[in-house]
Formats: sequence, structure tokens, C-alpha cells
Amino acid sequence: MPNIVDVAFKANVSIATVSRVVNKTSHKVKSSTREKVLQAILELDYRPNALAKGLLMKKTMTIGIIIPDISNPYYAEIVRGIQDVADRAGYAVMLYNTDRKPEGIVRDIYHLREKAADGIIFSGGIINGYETLSILGELKDRVVVIGRHAVDFPAVLVDNMGGVVQAVQHLLGLGHGEIGFLGGPEGSTTAMDRLTGYRNALAQNRLIFDENRIKQGDWTPQSGYLLGKELLGNGRRPTAIVSANDQMAFGAMNAARELGLKIPGDLAVVGFDNIPLSSYFDPPLTTVEIPMYEAGAEAMRMLIHLISGEEFDKLKLFQTKLLVRGSTIKKDEKIY
Repeated sequence: MPNIVDVAFKANVSIATVSRVVNKTSHKVKSSTREKVLQAILELDYRPNALAKGLLMKKTMTIGIIIPDISNPYYAEIVRGIQDVADRAGYAVMLYNTDRKPEGIVRDIYHLREKAADGIIFSGGIINGYETLSILGELKDRVVVIGRHAVDFPAVLVDNMGGVVQAVQHLLGLGHGEIGFLGGPEGSTTAMDRLTGYRNALAQNRLIFDENRIKQGDWTPQSGYLLGKELLGNGRRPTAIVSANDQMAFGAMNAARELGLKIPGDLAVVGFDNIPLSSYFDPPLTTVEIPMYEAGAEAMRMLIHLISGEEFDKLKLFQTKLLVRGSTIKKDEKIY
């Protein structure tokens, strides 16, 4: 493959001149000379070595995104927000999926370090364990997290507790006093915060907290289906369910139908996240909306500031919004 020396020889200019044209530096190059260099590049089909250029500039213009579950639509919107801001800033994006395995997190961080990525955005999952915390500690000056984690890094947060309180208050206002809860996996700070929101809402309204009304899944529709059957299949079933994410809510709604329950006549359901499918489900799912795209975009903006050594707010909190749709209705209201 041709190199910068070949281009300089063909254009009859110095290597420094070719570098100035290729890298678009502030050094002035005569228009006629620039044209000669560009013509030589075109004829030789010269492509600058991105790695060598990165080493010279001490930047590779790449960032890594680490997510726990690539199949979850929740992360698709976050990644899209990151990607759009990264594209505008000239950064390439590498996406890593951990499958919620601690060893996957460590593996991906090592990969990104080996590739000399300029920065890392960690979204979802759980940051714990000595090795994970140790390697992230080495990279502290180029890591941004989305979600609550026990690390002192710039972070984009969502008011998960407040969002569940909104959901419970909505159901109480519709006359539902017996509300079940489908939570996420143990150890997930998002799951913990959403469960805390449920407990807080009950306490604020002087309702009894019943452990039997809580089932913890793994964010998937399958777990929502299985746990929904457990929650609804006993003699004293709840009249409403708050699910810690939309996907488990979909599974619970299917379980309710199999048990002969009508939604929302016999059972009201509220999800969380507002993934795209929630408005097209039957009936459309009442859910707590998170600005996922905006959260991803803000995380990327934070990372750019961090890489550049600029001052910025190290913490950004996004509020949630309840979107009322067809899966909730007044307890005694009839559907015709």
C-alpha cells in the first residue's frame, strides 16, 4: 500500500506538506500545492494509517460503549443518542455486549484499553468486583456511566424511584389498593431504586408492604410471563401490577390473558422505560417514560468534555414522565 513518502515523492513536495494537507492543520499551504497533493493521493489511492495518526495525535477518535444486553430495546435508544453525538464530533463507536456477566465487563474493558479507545461509556449492568473496579480506576479520566453505580465517575442518572412513585400514585387514583410489583435482578441498582420507589409509594399512602406481592425477574418478557403467572395465579391476586420495565410487563400481560383476565378490566398494568413497542401492544401499555436517547446523547457530550479536559457538570439527572394508555383504567369501570 502507498504511504505518505510515496505521496510526497509523486507530488514533489515534502512529507510535512503532505501531512499538513491530510490532517488539515492550521499551517498554510498554497492552493496549487494542495491540489498537487490531493491529486497524488487520488492517483495512488493513499489512505492514511488511522492508528499511526492516532498515536501521533495521542487520540484514536474512538470510544467504547459497554452494555449488558444488546437485545433489550432500552439500550438501542441510548446507543443511538451516543452514536449521533459521537458522529458529529468525529468519533467512531465500538459496541460491546456483556450478557450481564462480570467476566464480560472485565474482558471488554481490557479490549478497549488495548485498542487505546479515547473513552468509555458504561450503561446498565453492575460495576462491582475488585478486578473491574481496579481497571476502571486506571481509566477514571475517560469513563462516563449511565445509571447509579458505586464509582466516582461522571454520571447520567434517571429518577427511577420517582418514576415508580408516579406509577403507583396513578393506580391508587384509579381505585387499586392491591398492587403487585415485578422487579429486576438482585444487585442491579436500577432494579433496587425502582423497588425502593414502590416501597416508598406504599409507605406514603399508609399501605401494607407485602413481600408476597413482589417478584424479581431478569428484565425479559419470559421472566415477566412466568412471574406474572405466580403473582396472579394464587387466590388473593392483585388488581394492578407495576413492572420495573416494559418487557416484563408484556410477559405479565400475556400470563394474565392465559389466566382468563381482561386488561385493563380485571388487571391494570404499568410498565417502565417506554420502549417503542409499548405504544403498539394490545392494549397499549401505560408506562413511565425515560428520555433514553437524551441520556445517551448527554453521556457522550460529558465524555467529550472529559477527554478534552474541559470543565463540566459531573452529574446529570433526568426526570421521568407517566404516559397513560389503555392498560390502566378505573377499577370498577366497565369496558364496552
